Amino acid sequence: MNDSEAVTTLPRKERERLVHRREILEAAERVFARNGYQGTTVEQIAQEAEFAVGTLYNFFGSKEELYQEVLASHIEDALALFRERVLDEADPVAAVVALIELRLEILDRHKGFARVVFQTPMAEHGDASLALPPRCLALIEEAQAGFARVLERGIAAGVFVDVGAADLAVCLQGILNAFIAQWLLHEPREPVAERAARLRRVVLSLILRGRN
Repeated sequence: MNDSEAVTTLPRKERERLVHRREILEAAERVFARNGYQGTTVEQIAQEAEFAVGTLYNFFGSKEELYQEVLASHIEDALALFRERVLDEADPVAAVVALIELRLEILDRHKGFARVVFQTPMAEHGDASLALPPRCLALIEEAQAGFARVLERGIAAGVFVDVGAADLAVCLQGILNAFIAQWLLHEPREPVAERAARLRRVVLSLILRGRN
């Protein structure tokens, strides 16, 4: 049974509650993207979602909780796609390419909110833990370990430079994050597909054995 089928089996009031919760989170993402973290208020989110402020508080206790829930939902969705497209890919090189394409696809879909995440110092949230939702930590660690195993296969096959899978994974994520941060500050005019191709050339030139 998939998630949609599971939802349809719930009582009507519970289905309505889930719909309203999703509408509030979607509204919160739009407002955070428009106004930034500090410039956003619960009242603005309630107005965007077309709910009374009191009704919104029945779902979420604070702006901080709303921010964390939006971020957590994006991380969980991204990790599900990561497992499907990257970790399930048998070819290590194709897995790296899939990671690049997935990161840029997600960036393009949620770039307004991504700017808030990348550009808002943790200190501005009042609680540094908001930068990374605690319930996502184990999922992220699991994904990182899985990706390190993909790289290890590539190293063992003589495809990737042998600098250690864990260090290579850190370097790859650092490169991707640096490019994404730059593009969030100065968004290029070129389409996402062209950006992905350019980033793919850069990454593969650095990690493929015999290319450096």
